[in-house]
Amino acid sequence: MKAYLKWSKNNFGDELNDLIFPSLGYKKCIQYNKINLQSLDKDCILGLGTLLTKKVKSPVTVAGAGSDGQSKPQANLDYQFVRGKLTTKFLNLKDSLGIGDPVYYLFDYIHSKQLKVKKHKIGIIPHWKSLKQISSENVISPFLPVDDFINKVSECETILAEAMHGAMCADILRIPFAPIKIHGEFNEFKWQDWASIMGFDLRFGSLNNYNLISSSENMLNSTVQNVKEKLEGLRC
Repeated sequence: MKAYLKWSKNNFGDELNDLIFPSLGYKKCIQYNKINLQSLDKDCILGLGTLLTKKVKSPVTVAGAGSDGQSKPQANLDYQFVRGKLTTKFLNLKDSLGIGDPVYYLFDYIHSKQLKVKKHKIGIIPHWKSLKQISSENVISPFLPVDDFINKVSECETILAEAMHGAMCADILRIPFAPIKIHGEFNEFKWQDWASIMGFDLRFGSLNNYNLISSSENMLNSTVQNVKEKLEGLRC
């Protein structure tokens, strides 16, 4: 039976795998852990997430996962597509495999869950590691259920995001966002990997000093189409 693998923190980005792959016919979910990554079946698929590290020692299929820019998988993987151009370069893959993040497969779903009333001028989405460092009514927890998270983002006029998939959600909803750093541990590589597809000039700010950006309609629509085509081609 074909399966998909996801990180076990159950934050917004990782939970999206549970919407994408079951809709494509993948009925089994495997939680990401070191033991699993050494003995996964070749039919297992790595979707949304920064999963392409040295921990991967099984010849699995890759559908949109990205690199952390620090280590490489220890097996020959079946690369269908990856998150961005920095991943292709770091892993010595064909540039054409840099298509985009699997979140774009859910473009229509995300739009269907948005609310119309704006309640906050600014919404703040911290990385899960930073959540305890900031407290405010306009803080959007990455641990919220997916639909609640999308609702909260849609209620904001702008978004300050340390969580990358929170920024993606905002951009899909056409809400201007700013990438920020709160926690000391921050993987800029994965953000720049995403930016390599979307044409962003990412400049990381803070809660008090930031630059708002949005992708172009053409770039967004093109990425959505490309990701959908790739994932539909992997339907069970």
